[in-house]
Amino acid sequence: MAGNPGRSVAFIVSAWLLLATAAASCTRPSPSGDLLAIPSTGGLDQRRIDAAIRAEVNYARCRKGLAPLEASVAMMQVASGHAKWMARSRQLTHASTVAGRASTRARIRATGIPFRAGSENIGLVARYRIDGRSFRIRDAKTCQFADGSGQTIPAHSYASLASYVVELWMNSRSHRKNILDGRVRWMGSGAALDPRGPHCGSYYLAQIFAG
Repeated sequence: MAGNPGRSVAFIVSAWLLLATAAASCTRPSPSGDLLAIPSTGGLDQRRIDAAIRAEVNYARCRKGLAPLEASVAMMQVASGHAKWMARSRQLTHASTVAGRASTRARIRATGIPFRAGSENIGLVARYRIDGRSFRIRDAKTCQFADGSGQTIPAHSYASLASYVVELWMNSRSHRKNILDGRVRWMGSGAALDPRGPHCGSYYLAQIFAG
């Protein structure tokens, strides 16, 4: 006996409305200090970048009806360690030469968190907000950049760096899959500056998930 197509359509519409309502209720919190410019010297505050990236990730998950991910200091430390290694070696890679942390799985295991599902995203972003746009160099030595209208292009803040890299990941099928994985429960992120990168430096970023 044929099914009821009207009921099927109604179910699809209802499900879509529920998702749309859930997405509309999602908020993107602003962690303390996330609007501060990231200092060029003295070290990057790993807790701030971890919180800023987690806020962006949980906003994306909320819009898909997924539970927010919890913070993990151990995962933040492992992720920041890999980001620092990538910045030192100038390699954007999931492999490393660090004993006991040479692979994604090894790094997740190093957190001490029991897991059945786990993954890692990595990224490379310019220190100044010049990625994906036209710009001109006013003064390379003092890191002065301007957009097409002559407006000064600033260095990234914790919030802008987090927003941009999560946008990059969400626009990539494999990275988006990791962010929207319903099996994971915890995440940790880290970043490190390579001052030798073009146009006054580049940030290497890493985030790991476990559940």
